[in-house]
Amino acid sequence: MEKNIETKMYDLWNLLDDISWDISEAKQSLETLEIDLKEKEKNSIKDVQNLKRELKRDGLYSDKLEDFLENYMKYYNK
Repeated sequence: MEKNIETKMYDLWNLLDDISWDISEAKQSLETLEIDLKEKEKNSIKDVQNLKRELKRDGLYSDKLEDFLENYMKYYNK
């Protein structure tokens, strides 16, 4: 009977160890996703109207660029 209890205890310790590793890996994955999200947010266009205004001011705005920006905002900056 005592051997059975020791076996169950051993199995539970192993299970807890496995769960601990899984939690550690999940935390690492979550941190990586958070970093990726912050980077994407940092690099995204937040004020398209301001961008257009600045491009016009610098003489860089054109109809082709306007079409490109409209398509970009529809498909890639959701």
